[in-house]
Amino acid sequence: MPKIMIADDHAMLRQGLRTLLEQANYQVTPDATNGEEACSLVEKNKPDMLILDLDMPGIGGLETLKRLLTRKPQMRILVFSMHDDCIYATRAIQAGARGYVTKTEPPETVLEAVEKVLNGGRYLNNDIAQSISMSHFEKQENPIQKLSPREFEIFRRVANGEKLPAVAKAMHIGYKTAANIQTTVRQKLDVETTGQLVHIAVRHGIIKGL
Repeated sequence: MPKIMIADDHAMLRQGLRTLLEQANYQVTPDATNGEEACSLVEKNKPDMLILDLDMPGIGGLETLKRLLTRKPQMRILVFSMHDDCIYATRAIQAGARGYVTKTEPPETVLEAVEKVLNGGRYLNNDIAQSISMSHFEKQENPIQKLSPREFEIFRRVANGEKLPAVAKAMHIGYKTAANIQTTVRQKLDVETTGQLVHIAVRHGIIKGL
């Protein structure tokens, strides 16, 4: 029986997903509520597959992806996210995820994605796959693609209104490290102010505009 682990900070969602998977005859290992815990529990319980949220406390989903796949390059990871924007799906797939499913998908779609990824395949729904495909034809390079997973996480949090000390604390890094990364982000995106960061985040669907 395949072993699956869930990493998400919402208890009700974890329980609902666990029930769905167990009813489909999958074994579900203990859940993780943040990225650091996910990395630890993967080492301990050795699941065949990880279902991973992107918006978790701590290091964040993309950084978690990077860390896990550095240690276990062949690991099967399915991202299960609230974001239906092309940029999140693109970054997740580029980081090594085998599939991407939004939390608005019906249960049968989630199970289809799980089965496909467990069997060595990849899964994207038609809308997201089309959006990713179309993005490759855009003439203007998306500057967000220049950001590393950790840089993207700080960019997303700052653009969403979080203060840098809180960001550093949430990501378990020093304030000076967070400040240096934020400087790098601004250099890569060619902006000088937080307002300009927000503008880029809204334009590319990272956060919702007012």
